Amino acid sequence: MNNCDLEKLSVPGVKLEPTFRADITTYRATVPSCITQIKVDALTSDTGASYTLLGSGGSKLITLKDGVNTVTVEVTAEDGTVKKYVLEVTKISADQALLHGIKLPEDLQLVPPFASDVYEYACTIPDSQSCICINPYAQDSEMKVTVNGSNDIKPVALALGDTLIEVQVTSANGTKSQIYLIIVTRKQLPCCVTFPEAKDQMTYECPVSLTAFYRPISIKGSDPSHTLSSPYMDLLTQKSKRNPFDDTPFSENWRIPEYELDMKMSSASVSCIYYYRGCTAIMKLSEFGHHARICSFKPLIVLDAKTVTESEWYKKEESGTTKIELPIKHIIQERNWEKRLQGYNDSQLDILCSQAEEQIRLYKQRLPKPGDVLHYKDGMSPLDALHQAAIAYASAIKLQPKNPEYHFHLGMVLEEHFHASEIYGLKQKAKEDTPEYCNAKATGKDEEIQAICKLHGFSGRPSLEQQLKALDLEYHQLKEQGQSSRADYIQNLYAWKSKQAGKFVQSVVDEDNPLAQAFLKYQDALLLSPDNWQYQFHVGRHLLMQRRNRDALILLQNALALRPASAITRCYAALALLEQDDGPGSRIKESINYLHQGMEKMITDLFTAQESPNLLHAENPLSLLHVQPLRGFLRLGRLLKETPVQPAACVMSSNQILHLVADWAAKAICQCSHRGEVSQDLEWILLESSFSLLQFLSQESPDKEAWIRKRCHGMTALLKFSCIPPCKELLDMQEKVCQIGAIASPCSSFSLYLLGVAQLARYDNNPCSAEAQLALQDAVLSFKASINLENMPTKGPPPAELTSQKWWQGYKSAIEEKAQRVMPQVCDKGKQAAPATVCTEGAPKGRGVAPKSRGPISASKPLQTAKKAATMLPGGSHPKAGSVSTSRGRGTSGFSSNKTAVTPKPKPPLNPKSCVKAVKEEPQQLPATEDTTVPESKPVEETPDVPATMNVSSYLHRLGLARALARTKETTSDASALYQQVIRMAPEVHDAYIELAELLLSTDPLAAVDVYCQYPQKPEQEQSFDDAFIPGEIVRLLIKCETYDDPRLPINMISYGKIMGIGCLEKYIHILEEKCKTKTLKAVYAGIHNKPVDDKDLQSFFRFKCWI
Repeated sequence: MNNCDLEKLSVPGVKLEPTFRADITTYRATVPSCITQIKVDALTSDTGASYTLLGSGGSKLITLKDGVNTVTVEVTAEDGTVKKYVLEVTKISADQALLHGIKLPEDLQLVPPFASDVYEYACTIPDSQSCICINPYAQDSEMKVTVNGSNDIKPVALALGDTLIEVQVTSANGTKSQIYLIIVTRKQLPCCVTFPEAKDQMTYECPVSLTAFYRPISIKGSDPSHTLSSPYMDLLTQKSKRNPFDDTPFSENWRIPEYELDMKMSSASVSCIYYYRGCTAIMKLSEFGHHARICSFKPLIVLDAKTVTESEWYKKEESGTTKIELPIKHIIQERNWEKRLQGYNDSQLDILCSQAEEQIRLYKQRLPKPGDVLHYKDGMSPLDALHQAAIAYASAIKLQPKNPEYHFHLGMVLEEHFHASEIYGLKQKAKEDTPEYCNAKATGKDEEIQAICKLHGFSGRPSLEQQLKALDLEYHQLKEQGQSSRADYIQNLYAWKSKQAGKFVQSVVDEDNPLAQAFLKYQDALLLSPDNWQYQFHVGRHLLMQRRNRDALILLQNALALRPASAITRCYAALALLEQDDGPGSRIKESINYLHQGMEKMITDLFTAQESPNLLHAENPLSLLHVQPLRGFLRLGRLLKETPVQPAACVMSSNQILHLVADWAAKAICQCSHRGEVSQDLEWILLESSFSLLQFLSQESPDKEAWIRKRCHGMTALLKFSCIPPCKELLDMQEKVCQIGAIASPCSSFSLYLLGVAQLARYDNNPCSAEAQLALQDAVLSFKASINLENMPTKGPPPAELTSQKWWQGYKSAIEEKAQRVMPQVCDKGKQAAPATVCTEGAPKGRGVAPKSRGPISASKPLQTAKKAATMLPGGSHPKAGSVSTSRGRGTSGFSSNKTAVTPKPKPPLNPKSCVKAVKEEPQQLPATEDTTVPESKPVEETPDVPATMNVSSYLHRLGLARALARTKETTSDASALYQQVIRMAPEVHDAYIELAELLLSTDPLAAVDVYCQYPQKPEQEQSFDDAFIPGEIVRLLIKCETYDDPRLPINMISYGKIMGIGCLEKYIHILEEKCKTKTLKAVYAGIHNKPVDDKDLQSFFRFKCWI
């Protein structure tokens, strides 16, 4: 009687959501724009019940309008009980253009999740996937949907990095359309690639990683275009929003994604990573990752143990049958820090171990991603989870102190604590620390000090003495301005930097250091189980870090004897061999092969992604973030270039190894969220490998000027933004890089500008030395040459300002000396080859004559270890003072242009005179020193000359010269004139105003104010803290000079107060009150609050202050 349910409810041709059920009363449906009516079919459960469609006039047909149409089915039971079912039918408008969804392969996801009103998405896929199928769909079949302009649903070819996919949907009536953008990003290839064509290698090479661009980004307005891989662009621009190549400020929306370049590069041909093993396959770059994973020439996963077991040293060890003698003196004991870790009372070992594993999983899960802010709730940081894992293992040790496995696992966790601090910047809050020092990070402090140094005229990479001086100046200036709290902070910075200056690097044997604690636990495990190869290996690895190389070799060889087929133990044993005081000796070939096997193991692991998500840092000794193997691979690349010993077959070339090292080091740096010691070591590896490759390129292909110049500019950007503290080794490398660039392109205005910057940095490092004076003179000449070459061709004879510099003259002398040395050899070869040099139609063409053999390239003394680049860098040291050439002059204006290539005619056998001439005309190289042999160049194919590009005019060249001239009192007037030129050329550049004002402060402070007032202030909403410095200086100087009625005073007080806050004006307001300058004060307060002076509230405040 009271049954008012429906048994059936449907709309023919329309799907209801959810599926009909009697107890569900609300349903939804969507129909396309072409449907104007729907029919509602319903059937009551009780034959005595009835239903009606409200508002339909008794008809079952419902006319639809665009949008939501509500249809109510009212069911009435026999006893009068009423129940309503509601249908919400949405009719799509004919002019609507929205997608209903985008389908991707099952394992891929859109970020953010799809919504019809969100039009931009991202999707990340594996590097081996070269295409993707995008399947967009609309609810209205009358809508037209295209993918990249195509109506067909087919796989979209993907670039190596980012691919922009446009999905366009057009309304049913064709009046409207909407575009959905999807950026599909392939993960970065795990290793570098080699282009068979040198032109492609040069065009598509990122100047930081020296491999193919990954998601290339260009800088808007740069000419020529400055392009970097996206991760490295982020790396070089995170400290300063300036062009890392030329230091010019970025314009708005400066990042230009190079999708077309990415796609074009992905279609270029590359060689297989295993071409050195015999693989001759050539594939598209987009297919490189897939091929590398299936290549049949891949190295064996399991190495042949006989390589080790049949070696002489292994036989002397009698295959490990004798008792192992440990080279360490160690006693197992329970230490205080270990007692503090024993916090769990659980007596079940399996529960403790499970807890430790779970905490390690949480630690890995909580690790910050690039760009994350390091802010965690109490107890929820990654270090908290790691600390709990350490407590669990320490508690297990308390229960079973003789179990070496627990000691070993605790060591792993403690070492991970060190790496979490160094790589991710994670720190535990110490109880005794103040909140200020808990929150301040060393990296942030250093960056702030660098900014303060720049404000006080210490540009470039200031020395420690200059940093302290800048902080002192800033402190007194803030005290003078009445900014006591800020001054106190600067005083703390000064104390911190002073303490840092006198602090020795913490030794790894300090038991408060997690790394030292881990070393102790590894030793505990080793003493409890001396025949365990893992314990031997990790103790040996730590000894190698402590430079106890002889002891490290013993333990690592023991580990290798116990694990002869392991590529990891072979690699580290080779590292220890190379670090011995007397070098590897007769085992050099063995060292090379072992290191090479370690590289192949790393390549294989990176491609197969075998690393477990819960693997700790110490459990993967061949990861990119381990500095030791990367530095060993760097040594390997150099050894293969230097050593006369022929390694085993199937060994990579020196260039390929160094390219891999540079690529891996660049990737590892990007993974380091924190700029600490590990990051600095990785930067050294990147710089040294890049420098070696730059030298090899300049020596072997000196005709590729554009390529050399590109690498020089890339290295200069790396050096400029490095987090390595300023040091002589860094300055040496910077100057040598710029010298190579100047030799390759002596008429490039920008190359000479960079050379001047490097020479000026050398002067600033130690201004009082005679060597510094020579560097300053050279810097002036280099900057003058860069100015004189503006609007001139980039090809031609080197300018006189360059040729008069002593290092250039030393380089030319080295060329002539080499000519004298090789002349007899060339002549003898010419006589022997005379019958074969008969002119034929197929005679090779080239520039001059060059011998085929190459001399050794000595990057350092053979097999000697150097901590920094000072002893590793090829080339001579900076010339000593005392022998400066007196012939200084301006650049010549005679440049040869539009030369055409001339095919050399066949020549008769060489005579001594022609030998000298041929050698003298050979390509330019850096000067040789005692440790450097100038290599002979190989023949290069002659290419038609292209029209020389023109040097552009730039304010940077004048700014550099002004800075150099400002270093001496005698030339400050010339510097002032140049600063004014810079201001006219680039009025938006802060540096010129600040540095010119600094020159004038001591003699005419008001003239400095006049300089500052030339700066074009930005609109209020666009101003930054950097823009506040200039009005702040104007206010300070006007108050200091007691020019209280100067009309510029209130204007700049308002500008300064709006950015920095009115509290920064407190002292100045007090002074003006004492001088009864109430009119100025009222104007300042009104201006800061954007109110008129006669505002009612301000008038009340002025009365309170007794200003009216």
